[in-house]
Amino acid sequence: FLADYGMVWVGASESPDNIPEETDEDLEGEEKKSVSVQSTWNQEESVTDTAPDYNKIVHNVHELNILAGDGVGMVERGPDGITRVVQPDPIPLTLYSNGIYMFQGPFRPLSEPQTRQFVLDLEEGYFPSELQKRYPNGMVIKLTDLREKQYVDKRQQASFAGKGNRLSEGAKELAAIRGYSEDVDSEDVATDTSDPIQKPSLERFLNKLPPNVIRDGKIIDIRESVSAMVGSTSTPTKVEVAETAVVKQIQAGEGTSGPVATLRVKLDGGTKTLIVKLQYTDTIGDLREFIKKHKSGLYEIRTTFPNKIFSRLSESLEEDGLVPSATLHIRDL
Repeated sequence: FLADYGMVWVGASESPDNIPEETDEDLEGEEKKSVSVQSTWNQEESVTDTAPDYNKIVHNVHELNILAGDGVGMVERGPDGITRVVQPDPIPLTLYSNGIYMFQGPFRPLSEPQTRQFVLDLEEGYFPSELQKRYPNGMVIKLTDLREKQYVDKRQQASFAGKGNRLSEGAKELAAIRGYSEDVDSEDVATDTSDPIQKPSLERFLNKLPPNVIRDGKIIDIRESVSAMVGSTSTPTKVEVAETAVVKQIQAGEGTSGPVATLRVKLDGGTKTLIVKLQYTDTIGDLREFIKKHKSGLYEIRTTFPNKIFSRLSESLEEDGLVPSATLHIRDL
């Protein structure tokens, strides 16, 4: 048979007839040995723990990009039937000293076996095996070499390293803000006020409270009351309520003859607030009558947003859009 094809047997001197035949026991032993070897393979043990050779990876990625057609256009026919020349979309890959960042993340540390296998494929000059199904013809890799930097996950960093302060708890806080409940304990509103870090927070808390509330026909200055309860040394804005006809009706428990507008008038650069309660039909002139008891000299009444000056004394609050409530500022002329 060999002579027919110009070949000569150069094997052992023994003739094929003298070669001992393999018994079933020999075959069974070989199968067991093969199964034993295959069962001990482990991916984690097969991937080396040595540091990657970044120079080799950068060089190999350049070579692989050439094989994948980097810079070479391919002719494709689109769904609309038009033929176009397209470039392969590159895969973004960033190398760090402690891992890789591919696509939109997440970061993959070198401690993961799959990441080490990915880097090892590039180091040995192969396209990454985990991307073969997705890119069977290879892929262009847009490599960013940051081997000198260590990736730090910003999500694991503490966003605030200062001290937190508790202002209030649940329903008691709402009671203090909305209804001025006298059973609100000072401990539930603020903690140690001697802490300089907490004082600005307490001031912000007081500024968020309504300046006053009406309870059982009485106008109560809630900011001063809460400030006294917690032993605050801050000076909240001084609030005064103008003695209008509407306020007298409320204090007497009588109903008002019409809807009521609440105006907060800022005086003395905002350090003093005058609360003026008037009916919708009352005019700017009526408002000035109460302001002049607290402000002398020439001034103008205005709002900051929108920026508007109210100078027509005969116009009503409703006509000027100051209902149901508004904040006004007094500016010296």
